[in-house]
Amino acid sequence: MDIELLGPMVVRREDGTVATPSAPKRRALLGALAARLNQPVSAEELIELVWDGAAPPTARAALQGHVAALRQQLDDPRLVLGTRGGGYVLEGDADRVDLVRFGALCDRAGLLLPDAAARVGTDDPAVPLLRAALDLWRGPALADCGSALLRERTLPYLTDLRLRALDRLAQGLVLAGRGGELVAELTEATDAHPSRQPLAARLVECLEQAGRGLEARERYEQAVARLSGPPGPELRQAGEQLARHAAPDRRFVGRAAELARLHEALAVAARTACPILVTGPAGVGKTGLVQHWAAQRFPEGVLHADLRGSGPDGPRRPADVLAGFLTDLGVAPEAVPAGLEERAARYRELLADRRILILLDDAASYRQLAPLLPDRPAATSTVLGPVAVITSRDRLRELLLHEDALVLPLGPLGAEDARALLARGLGPDRPATDPETAAELADLAERCDHLPLALRLAAARLAARPDWSPADLAAELADEQTGLAALAGVGAARGPIGVGAALDRTYRTLPPAAARLFTLLGLHPGAEIDTATAAALADLRPAAARPLLTALDAVHLLAETTPGRYARPELVRRYAAGQAAALDCEERFGALDRLIAHYLELTAPWVGEGGEAPRLPAAWFRREESALRAVVLCAEQYGRTDAAWQLAHRVSLLYERSDEPGGQDQAHWRTVAEIGLRAAHADRDEAALARLGTDLAVLHVRRAAHRTALEHLDTAAAAADRAGDAVLRHHCRSRVAAALVRAGQYDRALPLLTDLVAAARIPAAGHLLVRALTDLAEALVLLGTPERALAHADEAVRTATARAADGRPAVGRPDGVETVLATHSRARALHALGRRDAALSSARLAVALGRTVGDAAVEARSHGLLADLLFELGRSVEGAEARRQEQALAAAER
Repeated sequence: MDIELLGPMVVRREDGTVATPSAPKRRALLGALAARLNQPVSAEELIELVWDGAAPPTARAALQGHVAALRQQLDDPRLVLGTRGGGYVLEGDADRVDLVRFGALCDRAGLLLPDAAARVGTDDPAVPLLRAALDLWRGPALADCGSALLRERTLPYLTDLRLRALDRLAQGLVLAGRGGELVAELTEATDAHPSRQPLAARLVECLEQAGRGLEARERYEQAVARLSGPPGPELRQAGEQLARHAAPDRRFVGRAAELARLHEALAVAARTACPILVTGPAGVGKTGLVQHWAAQRFPEGVLHADLRGSGPDGPRRPADVLAGFLTDLGVAPEAVPAGLEERAARYRELLADRRILILLDDAASYRQLAPLLPDRPAATSTVLGPVAVITSRDRLRELLLHEDALVLPLGPLGAEDARALLARGLGPDRPATDPETAAELADLAERCDHLPLALRLAAARLAARPDWSPADLAAELADEQTGLAALAGVGAARGPIGVGAALDRTYRTLPPAAARLFTLLGLHPGAEIDTATAAALADLRPAAARPLLTALDAVHLLAETTPGRYARPELVRRYAAGQAAALDCEERFGALDRLIAHYLELTAPWVGEGGEAPRLPAAWFRREESALRAVVLCAEQYGRTDAAWQLAHRVSLLYERSDEPGGQDQAHWRTVAEIGLRAAHADRDEAALARLGTDLAVLHVRRAAHRTALEHLDTAAAAADRAGDAVLRHHCRSRVAAALVRAGQYDRALPLLTDLVAAARIPAAGHLLVRALTDLAEALVLLGTPERALAHADEAVRTATARAADGRPAVGRPDGVETVLATHSRARALHALGRRDAALSSARLAVALGRTVGDAAVEARSHGLLADLLFELGRSVEGAEARRQEQALAAAER
């Protein structure tokens, strides 16, 4: 009969049948005695174990009963349950109890000796013994043994012995070149006991030996990230060995296109000695890319110098760098020349015709680099010489000018590579391929701007917090105030590490005027900014702001996407916002006032009331929409209520005149309009309340919430009445009516439009009549009553003509535009009545009138109407010409 305790408790007879006691207390009694085979156990201890420390008064009698029952069940003469002194003993062969056999095998392997580690050799006799010992385990020891107290007292020593056996076996297998055999067991044990550094070190060694270097690196980084202090000697040694064998894989993933471009540049650089410049923002992985690329391509080695262009102590002197290079090239320290020119000459002499890479890392300027570049080869030379590769946060335009450098701009990682880098932080029980985790990783990569430094720091955070999901970390990074601090860490010789620290080093290199502009740009909420807006923030003329923006672009704090327009990553924007927060109140408020005034000035031409506003430049609004929205909120928060409602109203009009916004755009529109309405209330401005209430009414028409829209309109009209502004009331109702027409709600629009015409017939409002009649005629055409539409359109044309009969020119006057629009309505009504020739004549008249009003948008609409009618009549050649003129006018306006 065998008793198995290294897993769920099982008692087996010789024929394989199971005879495990069903009663938990009998299993506990048998387990306690079997674990101490051939050793007496007192009755008091057994009572404590069997009843888990809560024995009843009758426990001793009950124990005797359980002993008697077990004696009957143990029908194997090789396992005898006897009485010894005041307790009991289970006597038998050690091989009958797996737990005892496990200990004996570990003892025979020398594991219990104090110098066990020193006994490991290439032909280790302990390996088969430890392998046999570990094979006895079937799962958690003493599972279902019936006594939590027994497990609590037995498992710590047993688990420790098992892990020591696994560690010693791994050492032996690694020395035998068979470390890969133990990867699965080590992975399970390391995950269960992450604090045991030696075990983590063995897993790293075995993974590397199995050819799984990337996994070995990930496991090492995870183990180090969990530590509160430096790694112990075994884990540190495993990391050093990993660094020697797998250094090229440490700093990046992907970059296939960039590596290919470096390889192409190498062929040119080796023939011409033109330097290769790898340039990009802080944290993008310039050095890691070059080191990986160079590892297999330069058999004679690499001369590497950190030029500390962005270091806290300033750039290194070229003479000092040359002294180090000369020593590396075999010159004795005492033989190094004293002067810069002599050192440079000796350096170039030693480099001649050598296939060597000179890696000049973190360069500050061409002046620093010039003495460090190798000589150009003779024109007739066929020998491939040294290659200089420079990394810098600066674009080093002077280097390009003087040395014909081959430039490789390095940007953020692609989406797939960014997710792969983040996935390294996930443990083995969190696969990165399931859809939910993949989506969370993609979002987290966006929060990191796909920047390798940020991604590595985020991956380290995930590794150190196995209970965090990528979504948890993404939520932390989303915090405007503290998100950047989440991507930070403690460095060594060069100080703190992290995105903020890297940007600090770039910021410190800026001239004072450029640093001031960068700080003020932190008050701008958008991802893009143009020269005029930057100049307004800094209270500069655009011509003065442009070279400062160029300086920021040179060090990748901005990127000039099109002439005069600059983009910046979100992490850089947040860093700039942090710098701006340190400005004194007077300077900060002054800059914000200039920013608000700038946007008010920008939006003024597109928001005229009661007439045809210029066509909205849609691309501009798409770029600026988020910034406009944020500036509206900023104006409210800083108490600029008058500016807040004005800008909110203008932005609402821009939303209204853009292509049909839906979903998120409608939510943004509502946010802006509601901010404006709050500001108008705070300002106690009835006219502003009327305008913002109308903005919300138009929005709700767009949302098909028509009852809510009309409620807002009633409130807006009442505000206009309180302001004593009948014209404003008319414009409010006209805007909502037009929105209803655009939404196809002709029945809802018609009563409003009819009321507007009636209200405009009084002398005081006569200047509003033409537009009201025109809008009503347009709605009636769409409603299918062209006879009534024609009557209103004819009246609109007659009224507009009469108003223009005072002899003044129409150019720039609303009367001229209104005459053209009324003629459009007349043409549409005639076309709907089937009077095609008359409609065509009206359309041609509208084109002729449109040329006189000086409004390209109105003239374009006239040509568009004419084109539509000509195509309807089958006159496609003329229609195409009219369409071409429409498109040309629209393009000229944009």
